Amino acid sequence: MNKKLFLSMCVAPVAAMAFQVGAWVGGPGQYPQPTQQNVQAFQDLQGTHLDLISYFALFDINDWNATEEYANVAKENGSTLVVTWMANGYNAQDLVDGKADTYIRDYAKGVKNYGEEIWLRPLHEANGDWYDWGVGKAGAGNTDANVAEAFRHIVNIFREENVTNVKWVWTTNASNAGTGTTLTGNYPGDEYVDYISIDGYNWGKCQSWSSWQTFTQVFKKAYNALANIDKPLFIAEISSSELGGNKAEWITDMFEHFTTDFSRVFAVMWFSQSKEANEGDWALNTSQAAVDAWKAGIAKMKALESNTAIKPTGRAADSSFRLQDGKLYVQTDKALKASVVQFDYQGRILWQSAVQHFTPGVHAIDAPEANTRSIYKLSIKQ
Repeated sequence: MNKKLFLSMCVAPVAAMAFQVGAWVGGPGQYPQPTQQNVQAFQDLQGTHLDLISYFALFDINDWNATEEYANVAKENGSTLVVTWMANGYNAQDLVDGKADTYIRDYAKGVKNYGEEIWLRPLHEANGDWYDWGVGKAGAGNTDANVAEAFRHIVNIFREENVTNVKWVWTTNASNAGTGTTLTGNYPGDEYVDYISIDGYNWGKCQSWSSWQTFTQVFKKAYNALANIDKPLFIAEISSSELGGNKAEWITDMFEHFTTDFSRVFAVMWFSQSKEANEGDWALNTSQAAVDAWKAGIAKMKALESNTAIKPTGRAADSSFRLQDGKLYVQTDKALKASVVQFDYQGRILWQSAVQHFTPGVHAIDAPEANTRSIYKLSIKQ
């Protein structure tokens, strides 16, 4: 049986990131929140800790004081709060023109005073037609250009306030909706983004217009489109219907892709909430089989990480691998039998070394020159 190690590295040195699990935890009532009780209930459901906790904050309605309650829940749980920051009531040009500046600046001051790291993802899914800032929303006047400028404007206010405890997340929807929309056109630029993410759902047959889609059918086009953005990538919202196919098998297939052609994904956040009839029942526990598949997938990812410890070598203090003078340097903690695999950012295998036995320590492997940005992984043989 082959086990592929998730920890990986791009040719441009980046830190290898342990796989993280997150969720919008749902809960009872029409407007659930990630309270301590709801977080614990989801952790009990999946049988493991949540690394990332999702929260949705609305401009002018949820100020930092409202957010801080849930930031504290995440902190006390040893998790990171991921805030989907929704500029409801504002189009992109409104934001560029400063119409929300007072609210944004007050929020920035609150985040700064809080001190703990949080992730903010403003203007998410701008390649759709359902939000006020969406490029596809008819009559809203949004374009890729002014949405990107609005994102930069928000970040710049935080910089003016010397806020240093935020990771900025840019999010594309897995598919475009509306005239003029593109998967990456509203990207604000590398200097304004820490992480990139994708939101996507398998609607199955829960709607008259929808049909069952595999994980690849939902996400591959967006994943490929992000190949040219050299930022850590995660899935910020994901779920599947039970209608029209096998949800448990869909989840199992998802985790399989995380170890193969979606190897850039360092985190996945399940959107676990039973919605009204005009949406889908996105909750994780729509069936015990779905829950079991989720638990097994998490266990698989954690097992792949713990199977072998890859540590920094030489000058690559923040990397799992060091590529230098045609050789790939790897350090292992224990003996193993493995080959090195080179992927491009679309998950295609570019090169694979012969299988060899590694002893604990540093190893130099002959590797071809990379003409494109690549991901290197160990394929462990057992």
